Amino acid sequence: PVPSTLSIPVSISVDEILRSLNARLSGSALYEDYSYTDNGNDGLMMNAWKSQDLSLFFSGNTVKYRVPLKLWIQKDLLFGAAAEAEGELALNFKTTFSINPDWSLSTQTVVEYHEWISRPILKTGIGDISVETIANLALNRSKKTLSKTLDQYVSQQISLRPYVQEAWEAIQQPILLDEAYRMWSKTTPLSIGLTPLTTYNNALQTKIAVECLNDVSFGEKPTFRENTFLPNLTLLTEAPDDFQMRFATDVPFAEAERLAKNIMIGQVFESGKNKVKVEDLTLWGNNDRIVVNTKLSGSFNGQIYFIGRPEFNPLKNQIEVKDLDFHVDTRNFLQRSASWIFQGTIKKKMAASMTFPLGQNIAEIKNSVQQSLSNYQIQPGITLYGILDSVAVQDTRVTPTGIRVNLFSTGKVNVDVKGL
Repeated sequence: PVPSTLSIPVSISVDEILRSLNARLSGSALYEDYSYTDNGNDGLMMNAWKSQDLSLFFSGNTVKYRVPLKLWIQKDLLFGAAAEAEGELALNFKTTFSINPDWSLSTQTVVEYHEWISRPILKTGIGDISVETIANLALNRSKKTLSKTLDQYVSQQISLRPYVQEAWEAIQQPILLDEAYRMWSKTTPLSIGLTPLTTYNNALQTKIAVECLNDVSFGEKPTFRENTFLPNLTLLTEAPDDFQMRFATDVPFAEAERLAKNIMIGQVFESGKNKVKVEDLTLWGNNDRIVVNTKLSGSFNGQIYFIGRPEFNPLKNQIEVKDLDFHVDTRNFLQRSASWIFQGTIKKKMAASMTFPLGQNIAEIKNSVQQSLSNYQIQPGITLYGILDSVAVQDTRVTPTGIRVNLFSTGKVNVDVKGL
C-alpha cells in the first residue's frame, strides 16, 4: 500500500488562550501556605492569588507573560509573636519552550523583572512600615529559584503524550460509512511530525503532518490491518499546504460472488438441442487475474472455468473483467467433449455479469469525507474545516481476498482552536 500524507495547518488564537487562562484562574489562589512548619520549617505562611488579568505575548516558541499577584505573608517571630505583610506586584516572565520527540515539554523560564502595583506594607502593633527595599532583595534572590521550580514542574507534570495517544487510538477505529453497502473506512497512521511554531495575526500557527494508510472495504468490519503504536514526534522544517490521500477500496470475492450469482444462477443457455443451466459459481484470484468456476447442469453436467483481468472503466465508474474467456484447460476439455458450448452466449453473458459499479461508492466516500471536513468539531472550541478537491481512481489489482481499487484524492484542511 502507498502511504498518504495528511498536512493539517493548526491556528490557535492567543486571545482565546488568554481568555481561558484568566477565566480558570479567576477567584482561586495560585499558592496557599497556612503552616509555619512546612517548607523546611520556614516559619512562614503565605497566600498568592491573581489580582488582575494576565497578559501574553508570543513570538515563535517564546512567550512573555505578566502575572499580577496579590500577596499576604505572615512570619512567625519569637515568643509567639507574628508579623504580617501585604502587597501587590506583577511578575514578568519569559519562557522558551519546545516539544521533545517523546512528547514531553522543555521550558527555559526567566523572571525578567517585577513591578509593585501596591508597595508591600508590614503591619505591626506600632503602625504600618514599608518594606519595599527588603522585599526587592528577597525577590531578586528568589528569581532563579522560582524560574527553576517552574521549569521542573513543567518537565515533571506536563506531557502531551496522553492526549496524542488518545487521538492516535481513536483515529484508527473503523468507521461505518454506509450501512446498506456495508462500506467501512479504516485509517492506520504511521508517523507524525510538527513544524516550528510561528505567530501571525495574533495566532499561534503550526502544521501537523501525518503519514497514514487508508482503506475502504465492503462487508464485515475490517480487521485486516493492525493498529499502530504512537511513535515519537518528528520535528519538521516545513510541510505542504495540501493533503494527498490514497484510499485502498476492496471488493471482496465474497461480495463479487454475491453480485455475480444474482445475475447468473438460474440462467439457461441453449445451442441447438443442447441446454445448460447455471447452478452455482465461485470466484478467486490467480496472480493478476480472476478465475470464475461455474457449475452447470443439463446437457453438460460439470464445471467450467473462465479467467479474465479486472480493470476500472472511468466512463462508467465500474470494475469490469476484460478479456474474459474460457481457461485453457476448460477450452481443451470442451473441444473434445462439448464444443457446442463455445457457440452459445454463456461467455458473453458471464462477462456482462462481471461488472461491479463503484460510481455510487466513490460518491459516497467523497460525500462522507466532505461532510466530515465541512465543520467537524473535534471538541468544544476546536474545529476542523476542509475541502476535498477530487477523488480519482489510480489503478485496479487482484489481491488474495478480492479486487482492490486504489483511489487518490487531494484537498486542504485546517484546525481552528478558539477555546481551551
